[in-house]
Amino acid sequence: MIALLLLFSCDGPPVEAEPEGSLFVPLGSARLARRISIDLRGQLPSREELAIAAEAGGIDTLTEQWLEDPAFEPHLAELLAEEWLLRLDTLRVDTSEFDLPTGDSYAFTRAFGDEPARLVAHVAALDRPFTDIVTTDVTMANAMLLELAPLEAVDPTSTAPWQEARYTDGRPANGILSTSGLWLRYHTTIFNFNRGRASALARLLLCYDFAARPVLFKDIADESTEGLEAAITGEPGCVACHAALDPLAGTLFGFWPVEDLDGNELIGYFPERERLGEYYTGSAPAYWGTPVTAAAQLGPLVASDPRFPVCMARQAAERLLDRPTDEGDNLLVYDARDALVAGWNYKDLLRHLLKTEEYRAGELSSAASEADRERVHPLRRLSPNKLASVVEALTGYRWLYDHTDMLDGDLVGLRSLAGGADGETVKKPYLDPSASRTLVVRRLAQAAAGTVVRDDLELDRESRRLVGTTVDDFTSIQPNSAAFDTEVEALATAIFAEPLDDTEHAALRGLYRAVLVEGDSAEAWATVVSVMLRDPQFWTY
Repeated sequence: MIALLLLFSCDGPPVEAEPEGSLFVPLGSARLARRISIDLRGQLPSREELAIAAEAGGIDTLTEQWLEDPAFEPHLAELLAEEWLLRLDTLRVDTSEFDLPTGDSYAFTRAFGDEPARLVAHVAALDRPFTDIVTTDVTMANAMLLELAPLEAVDPTSTAPWQEARYTDGRPANGILSTSGLWLRYHTTIFNFNRGRASALARLLLCYDFAARPVLFKDIADESTEGLEAAITGEPGCVACHAALDPLAGTLFGFWPVEDLDGNELIGYFPERERLGEYYTGSAPAYWGTPVTAAAQLGPLVASDPRFPVCMARQAAERLLDRPTDEGDNLLVYDARDALVAGWNYKDLLRHLLKTEEYRAGELSSAASEADRERVHPLRRLSPNKLASVVEALTGYRWLYDHTDMLDGDLVGLRSLAGGADGETVKKPYLDPSASRTLVVRRLAQAAAGTVVRDDLELDRESRRLVGTTVDDFTSIQPNSAAFDTEVEALATAIFAEPLDDTEHAALRGLYRAVLVEGDSAEAWATVVSVMLRDPQFWTY
């Protein structure tokens, strides 16, 4: 019976009729609304919202509502933190450096790791010019950051969990490039001289990867520190990269630590060190040939770099289309770039991408070639963070253990087993079905289902979150009744955004009866919900 239920979605989500000459078959309005809601705010649409989606212009109406939803900002921050690999389980500095107990390690790594992503999402949510992410003099901080970092709240009376703050140690107004969180995540050793940080800056903001450049050079006979430094300036293969990398690294020397395991060194800024890059690397600070005489020039140089908006458009496209882009996507990416730079509003970029044929596709048409099918995958899969967010919004359950989110870590949690990336050993998510991912989803579904049924039993019908929304006493429903089918249909709408067919209804009736033989009705409803949450139609979108 359960095996049958797990095959509910083998035929894929409902789609509209295949349009002539197009590669894509559009999703139906309900599943499209579900996709947009997950991508913009990390939760499923309500029944009322699904009704709006079915109306003419309803998808556009919902998109505008969700772009202004309070959940938009924290969800975007979570997506960016995942995309930029900011959420490491351990950072360069130990929590003992700040007299924090070992149990605060998760909160510590997430506070500093999320800081740059929170700032980017804040700028986007407030419709501020997106160039502010590298030019503003404020950052975002939670209580731990305000306590540990040299920060002061912009509004000391604010009780928001994340709020605007300013650094007090003389660092320049370079947005995320002046955040302790970014450079604690992308740290440097004393003798790396910020080169790794410069490479991260280029990769994250310009989509320029120094490490991906094909460079040929002879074996280096002397691999000591002195020998490597000599090769950097004398070996042509090394010079090819370092001629641009070292001057860029030189712009970051205000963050360079003289002791790379000291907590205050790693989160502080030291204006007096800004010009040390030239002394240590032999290269004057510069940005791809433009001299940098003051660290405050770096952010504006990034903002004016034509690669910056292209990179932001490319990253957003890859996030929303759930695949890497390539040269065949240049038109898509540059059109998205134009949408961004027209008013430098990040939401305009998202609006543009959400309307593209590929984003709104439920499947590929018969006109698609094998190469198209290899390259484009219309069916999205929930990443561990999205899965946790959607399940919590639907059921009220968050899988926590010892203050750690089990889908957002690996030292304690199950992030990599669920297909996520830890940022160190696993650099890219792998969300295809696997034994470990299936087991994680199963355990999450069981716990969430049990929680929501228990909680909904204590509430009146109007206040219930998921179960018993069609009848006052859902424990008295008989599996062979119309009331059972009505309740299950309401669950399917909430979970799948689509109705069940007769076979699926019959399977759920049989499952409910089977559980009642050994347990009670609450356990039976929890089992029904658990199986629906494990169905591929739930964790794909």
